[in-house]
Amino acid sequence: MGYARKLKAWREKGEYNMELIKTEMAPKERLTKYMDGEEVDRIPTILSSGETSPITYGIQNKDYYFDADLMVEVESHLAEDFGADNMGMGIGLRGVAEALGVPLAFPLNNVSHVDGPAIQSYDELDGRKIVDIHKDGRLPIMLEAFKRLQDKWGDTYIIDTGMGACFTLAAFLIGTEKFLKDMIKKPEETEKLLQYANDNIYACCEQLYKETGIKSSLAEPIIARNLLAPRLFKKYAVPYMGQLIQRLTDLYGEAPGLHVCGSTHDRWEDFVNWGISSFSVDNCENMEDLKNLYGDKVAVVGNIDPVDLLRNGTPEDMKNEVIRCLREAGDTPKGFILTPGCTTPIGTPKENVVAIMNNATIYGKGAKMGRMPKGMELA
Repeated sequence: MGYARKLKAWREKGEYNMELIKTEMAPKERLTKYMDGEEVDRIPTILSSGETSPITYGIQNKDYYFDADLMVEVESHLAEDFGADNMGMGIGLRGVAEALGVPLAFPLNNVSHVDGPAIQSYDELDGRKIVDIHKDGRLPIMLEAFKRLQDKWGDTYIIDTGMGACFTLAAFLIGTEKFLKDMIKKPEETEKLLQYANDNIYACCEQLYKETGIKSSLAEPIIARNLLAPRLFKKYAVPYMGQLIQRLTDLYGEAPGLHVCGSTHDRWEDFVNWGISSFSVDNCENMEDLKNLYGDKVAVVGNIDPVDLLRNGTPEDMKNEVIRCLREAGDTPKGFILTPGCTTPIGTPKENVVAIMNNATIYGKGAKMGRMPKGMELA
C-alpha cells in the first residue's frame, strides 16, 4: 500500500488526535538542563525542516529563500505547531558556496540546488575574497532573519544554525566530480582548496557568532564511506575536518556537533577524536553501536527514518520509530537527542511530525543523560 493510501486509511480510522501534547518546559530550559545532567520533562527532540517546510504554510520556496519575513514566519509556525527544541534557518550545505559565487537554482516548491561551479582552475583561488555575511549571497537576508528570531523567540529557544563543512564547500566551488578526482591527481591543489574552504566556513561562523551569539553545527556528506575511500579520508578529512572543528571549538568555547549522511561506522573513532560534542547518525546506522563504543565521549543524535517512514509512513510508524530510537540510545552517557536521520522531506504529513513530538513526550518522559527515560516503562 502506498504512503498516501496508508495515511488515508489511518485518518479514516478516526483514532489519531492531531493535537500536540503540552509540555512543562520551554525548549531552551529543556535543552540546557538536560545537557547539565538534570532530569527534564521529555527527551530533547529537534526537527531539521526549515527550508523543506514553506510549502506546508502556503509559501513558495523560491520566495522563502529571499525574504527574511518569510523565514521568521516559517520558523514561528514550526514552533507553534510542533514545539520542537530547535529553531533557526540552516545556512545549509549551499549558503556559503552561493556567497562565494557558486550559482544556485531555486525551484518554486523545492529546495535549491547547485547549478555549476564557481571556479574552473585552482589558480583562481589566489587573492580570492573571504566571505562577508553582510554583503555576499543571501547571507545578509539570513542575518536579518536570525536577529528577528532572537528578538521574538530568544527567551524560550536557543537559536542556532548548521552549515556544510569544507569538503562540501570545496566540491561546490570547483565541481564535485573534479574535486573527487583531483584528490588523487592533484593533492597539493586539493589541500589549497580545502584550506580556502575552511577559512571561509570559519569566517562565516565567526562573523555570525560575534554579531548574534548564534553557533553552527557542521554537516559533511562527502566524508562518508559511500563517497570517500579510507585512504583519502585519512589523507584529507582527518587533518582538515580536525582543523575546522578545533577552530570552531576555540571560537565558541565548546565543540560543534557533526552530521554525516550515509555509512560512517568505520570512521567514528576519527570523528570522536576531532573533539565533536555530538554526532548525528544517518538512519542506515545503528545508534546502539555508537552509544556502546563512544557514548561516554559524544552525545548521540538521531535517527528516525526520514523517507520511508517519516515522509511515507503513518503516525503508528512514528510511534514505533521513537521507541526504537530511545531503546537504542536513550541512555547514552553523554546524552541523546531525538531527530530524523536527515532533513525532514518536503511533503511530510503534519500528523507524522506531531506523532514524533507526542511520542517523544510519552516515551521520552523523565529524560536524564545516561539513563533510559522513565516513559520507556510504557513501551
